[in-house]
Amino acid sequence: MDQFFAGAAPELHLGRCLNQRHAGASCTRCVDGCPVQAITIDGVVPNLDETTCVHCGVCTAICPTDSFTAGTDYGRLLCATVANLPTAPIALTCPVHPSPDITAANVSAVVLHRRCLAAITIADLLELSMGGARPLLIDDSPCSSCPIGAAHTTLARAIDAVRLLLQASERSSAILLCSEQEPTERQGAPPRRVPLIDGAQPLISRRALFQRLRPKAPQDSEPAPMEEMVRRSAPLSERLPQQTPSSRRRLLEALNLLQPVADVDFSTQRSPFNAVEVNATHCSGCGLCARFCPTGALNFTVDAAHFRLTFQPTACIACNICVVACPEDAVSLDDAVTLSAIRADVVKILVEGDLAPCHSCGMQTAKLAKDSASRCHVCRHGSGIVTAQRDDAGLMADLLKRALEKCEPDIV
Repeated sequence: MDQFFAGAAPELHLGRCLNQRHAGASCTRCVDGCPVQAITIDGVVPNLDETTCVHCGVCTAICPTDSFTAGTDYGRLLCATVANLPTAPIALTCPVHPSPDITAANVSAVVLHRRCLAAITIADLLELSMGGARPLLIDDSPCSSCPIGAAHTTLARAIDAVRLLLQASERSSAILLCSEQEPTERQGAPPRRVPLIDGAQPLISRRALFQRLRPKAPQDSEPAPMEEMVRRSAPLSERLPQQTPSSRRRLLEALNLLQPVADVDFSTQRSPFNAVEVNATHCSGCGLCARFCPTGALNFTVDAAHFRLTFQPTACIACNICVVACPEDAVSLDDAVTLSAIRADVVKILVEGDLAPCHSCGMQTAKLAKDSASRCHVCRHGSGIVTAQRDDAGLMADLLKRALEKCEPDIV
């Protein structure tokens, strides 16, 4: 493809990849979403061919752990540009459009995004539409003939998710794709020239300029980017760091534009959120689901001989690692979540109970009423007796080694 989008190829952070965290994650979102097949899976981690990459930015929008990041955040620039415009209908288009400023749509201006429209995230769309207050027309008319037209699927999925969030808050779904309009609607008015605005050149007022030049106070500083995983000889807690990605924090900030209606559920299959459930009768209290959770959405705590597993939906990035990591198949995903619970940042207790020494190896495990002699999942599934350890970190490391014996040694 001769047409390159603005900016450089994205930077790849292998240490953030879900497949690097757990070999059974089997995440292929970046591979499936790349419209030019510039991303492949090498073993269990992605590989980016910069000679094939066209800088569309789709991978930066769909990776839930920010494994792909752009040197210039054109999404933020686009939002800053539109924020300075009057609250009136506008159209968004991409550099591939042959005549972006000629339109028959009833819009006040056309804003040109420097990247592919599929690189616009759910958080971007919420900000651009002001939570549904500003009508947005997404001009996807070039997609049908575009060499990377396959990215349209990603764009449509993001718009569908935003509409779902807007409906859950009883806001107008004011985001429309040109391809969704009837031919009569698209041809209802003669094409005319409207102002074309560069989405990467936001207007800055004199006051805003001086605010930018002013040194930031410590509380105004940007949050640290998501940490890379440390491997091999580091302690387990350092090898598997837990932190909410910047993209998820930005989405949560954008949700403040919505006013949730109490007890209104929406589908998790079409949204960026998940709802985790645990079968209490099957849970062995091993804590592996929480240990592998990349964001800490699942939190496992032990107090004396009592354990508790909690879930924080705002931190969940729908990676499904908890389902894969559970050796008892006790973890599942619900098909609906409540917007009010997300906005209120509710922490839910999934399961709690008493712990007892495993009858075979002595490791602490959930005390089940049906078993007179409790056994941990390692011994129950015939993986052998866990080597006795005095410290909890060593015991968990040994447990992980046995529970994931099929994983590559340097990944566990």
